[in-house]
Amino acid sequence: MEQLRLGLPPQDAHNPLSRMLFGSLTAVLGLCAVALAVFVLLPLLGIIVSAAVGGVILALAGIVMMVPLILVAVTVQAFLARVYTRKPSTFRMRPHWR
Repeated sequence: MEQLRLGLPPQDAHNPLSRMLFGSLTAVLGLCAVALAVFVLLPLLGIIVSAAVGGVILALAGIVMMVPLILVAVTVQAFLARVYTRKPSTFRMRPHWR
């Protein structure tokens, strides 16, 4: 099995000058691929990951900050619910007299 190589097979270029040109073209394309990965893909991946982590932190902070609001709302509703409890039948208003 032939090894994986970066470049063209040597039998395509018989002239030493064309081999040198093919080799330099291969080296330039390899450097371009590495530069693309280092200068474009890695920063883009870093931005995406940092945004995701920041979103998770903001969501957790929002949940933690809502806890006191929920406690106050539940307390107010509990106090208001006690005001509107059903009165005993002797003190209830009748809608009309018979």
